[in-house]
Amino acid sequence: MAKNGTSELPVKRAPWGELPDLRESMRSLFDWTPFRSPFWEVREPAVDMFERDGKIVVKAEMPGIAPDKIDVTVSDGELRISGERREEKEVKEEHYYRSERSFGRIFRSLPLPEGCDRENVTATAKDGVVEVVIPRKPAAVGKKVEVKAG
Repeated sequence: MAKNGTSELPVKRAPWGELPDLRESMRSLFDWTPFRSPFWEVREPAVDMFERDGKIVVKAEMPGIAPDKIDVTVSDGELRISGERREEKEVKEEHYYRSERSFGRIFRSLPLPEGCDRENVTATAKDGVVEVVIPRKPAAVGKKVEVKAG
């Protein structure tokens, strides 16, 4: 028991109280990159994943990335969405000059449920959002086998 002044009071601790600190320590350990730059970072896009008309639909935010710079891959039961944004702006006026550069990579990997038809995946991009539609293969229907007398 810990002492509080002159009296002893029980110290209550949440059983997982140190877990957030440990999680942050592990994240920073595995996120370490020797050449990390604040101008070039990889982030995960926000995604929505749901089922519509028997198909799996994934919507991912990819702001500022042209559709031809977005890569969608389905393999090994996983959907991978990535893209790269490079933006440079330059303003020149009589007594004013401004140059800005912005770079960034977006990557997200999502596990897919069993039975996805990876051969017929479609993806469309509109207003900074990529929509990936993954049809499901028809479920195997059981077949009744007739038992004949031997």
